[in-house]
Amino acid sequence: MGANRFSPVEIDAIGEILNISLGASATAASTMLDARVDITTPVVRVESRDEFSFKNLEPAVGVEITYVDGLTGDNVMLLKRQDVKAIVEMLMGMEIADEDFELNEMNISAICEVMNQMMGASATALSELLGKPVNISTPRSFEITSDEQFKEKYFTEGNHSMVVISFHLKIAGKLESEFLNLMPIGLAKELVLGFFPEGFEGIEGAGEEQTMQEEIPAEQPVYEAQPEAAPDTFGFVMDQTVPDTSSMDTSLMDTPAEQMQAPPEEREIPMQEQSAVPPVTGQDTAQQMYMQPQQTAAVQMDSAALSKELLEMQRIQMELMEQMRQMQAERMERKPKQIRVHSSVQPSLHDESVGEGDPDSNLDLIMNVPVEVSVEMGRTKKLVKDILELNKGSLVVLDKLAGEQVDLFVNGQCIAKGDVVVVDDNFGIRITQILSEDIPVA
Repeated sequence: MGANRFSPVEIDAIGEILNISLGASATAASTMLDARVDITTPVVRVESRDEFSFKNLEPAVGVEITYVDGLTGDNVMLLKRQDVKAIVEMLMGMEIADEDFELNEMNISAICEVMNQMMGASATALSELLGKPVNISTPRSFEITSDEQFKEKYFTEGNHSMVVISFHLKIAGKLESEFLNLMPIGLAKELVLGFFPEGFEGIEGAGEEQTMQEEIPAEQPVYEAQPEAAPDTFGFVMDQTVPDTSSMDTSLMDTPAEQMQAPPEEREIPMQEQSAVPPVTGQDTAQQMYMQPQQTAAVQMDSAALSKELLEMQRIQMELMEQMRQMQAERMERKPKQIRVHSSVQPSLHDESVGEGDPDSNLDLIMNVPVEVSVEMGRTKKLVKDILELNKGSLVVLDKLAGEQVDLFVNGQCIAKGDVVVVDDNFGIRITQILSEDIPVA
């Protein structure tokens, strides 16, 4: 099998491996974007530089991830620019106009952080699947200006072809699109080899046998025709070579001498007719009768053995696919660990030595507990962009009006309102309204 060719079993294995790893990526993206994310339907293809195209994704944005431990090679993801904009909007919690969206440093950092979380979860899933640690570098995002520039960078002399996997991406209520995942042939082979550490050669050979299966039916009719022709041939030979001895002797005795001494011209025709059917001795007849059944039995044995091997290969392939689906289902349905919690025995705060007629004595125990008191003048909300632009002299407007009462907080809970006053060059608050009689101690 060529270096750039994959058997059907290998293609299915690559699709299942990436389906499991990007399933973990979808879970990480769902947590980060606070929305359901589905990544499904992987389609695996091996395409050369001339065959590869991403016209349906233009204008596209690329994200490159390099494996630094466990695997060797780069993994490139291609997304639509509009999809990147939707992800950034969900991450920032705001809508961005199409004409205002650009891949500046802040937006690139946002999409790289999303991809870092997704591919980090994917690397963790690959580690569990391959049984070895897999680590990645920090994702690098870039805008693709032309497809030729992209092909010159990734379809090099050492990588004339790439493994291209297309995925369907769906974010609930926000986005439904697709994206591409590109990896070198060597990285894909390494994934398959790690998934089948012992039986990889057998599976590769089974793929070659499955390719040869198309040529075998064309030869089978030739082998099957021989057993059917054998009885007629044998019957014809026996009829020609084993005549009745008595009739032959009589015919020879009755033949006149003149007929035996016929001219050469007349004798040539019977001789030519006899030469068309060569004489067959008893020894030749025995060899033919022995060899032809043996050849027929050998052909039938080869066909039966080949059919048995093909059925065994299909059975192994179905078992492998079922095993991978079960592994994925177990990861999706993995129950959270249950931790047994035992209620601790709380010491009684009631002192039995204190008489029932003095309940206020228990309050003395907490009177010296310090609490944090703070005054809030107001609040406001700002975008990350606005916060990054703050500098000396910037003005921040709060949601409180001038002269409006401020809030008094005790341990983070608002218990009163009041007016701001100045006492000995210090700010203070004159309480005008009590909101809660319960003062939080802790």
